Amino acid sequence: MRAAPGTSYDAWTTVADGATVTIVCQTEGTAVTGTYGTSTVWDMLSNGGFVSDAYVNTGSDGYVENACAYVGSPARANPRGANAAISWAFARLGSASYENLCLAFTAQAYGWSYSGWNTAEIGGDWIQANGYLHTSGIPPRGALVWYHNSAGTGHVAISLGEGKVIGTSVNGGVGVASYTAHVSYRGWSVAQYPVAG
Repeated sequence: MRAAPGTSYDAWTTVADGATVTIVCQTEGTAVTGTYGTSTVWDMLSNGGFVSDAYVNTGSDGYVENACAYVGSPARANPRGANAAISWAFARLGSASYENLCLAFTAQAYGWSYSGWNTAEIGGDWIQANGYLHTSGIPPRGALVWYHNSAGTGHVAISLGEGKVIGTSVNGGVGVASYTAHVSYRGWSVAQYPVAG
């Protein structure tokens, strides 16, 4: 199972041959030849990872689930795209090195050395003040998901799509959780870092 729909992305876990899986959405990726032929379709499973449809018996060579929704492009391009950023994040799954550094984690995932903001609360305020914050709908894949917190420093994670995020502070480390797991949800935005470097 990979962090994104392609063979170049981080492989972070496996699924046993013959296991039953839940496909939440599908998208195009690199071509893979597997048990059920050759396919460019990749299936996102309920844990947030992707597996080539060439290994999944869906009874069809085409889509059997909705297409995965991706966030739009930011005004200032990031060094890494959404799938590469998510793969970078999955490579750090379980790490406690980023505790209390959620903003740095997301900025580095997108390829920046630093975010340019002191806290996720400041970043979220800028996102909101500049009209980037969406408060309805499930955050699409690659979106930044913003939260308030009791410390006043805020929190931010990266959306995997389909209601899941990857970020810091999930059981003490980098992990996958529901986007509503943090109680003070603000909304989501494109991965916009206007003053990052």
